[in-house]
Amino acid sequence: MKKFLIVKVLICASSFGGVLYAYLEQQNDLTKLRIGLPELAKEVRVLSEENTRLQYEIEQFENPKYLMALAKRPEFSHLKHPVASEILVINTNPEIEFKQEIEKNNSQIPILPRILMGAKISQ
Repeated sequence: MKKFLIVKVLICASSFGGVLYAYLEQQNDLTKLRIGLPELAKEVRVLSEENTRLQYEIEQFENPKYLMALAKRPEFSHLKHPVASEILVINTNPEIEFKQEIEKNNSQIPILPRILMGAKISQ
């Protein structure tokens, strides 16, 4: 009877020790992550500031004043502004094209009634 009691106590103690060891390992891993967190936050802050700076540079580069100054430089002297007849505008909306044709021709084009199809939902 004493043997079984000693075996049970040893099994309980080893189980308790194993659980305690696993818990301490988990706490150590958590502590390592907490120690590394400020460094990662600093890196994210630096990347965010770099992103903001690059966005500012892009906006400055796309600034029309800067682009016009670039156009006046000698290395870009071969470029020219297009004439109005060289500009081609493509509209994807047919209603806009239809309205532009009416304005362009300035004539009375009979407008056909639209046919709407659908189902009316009764409430």
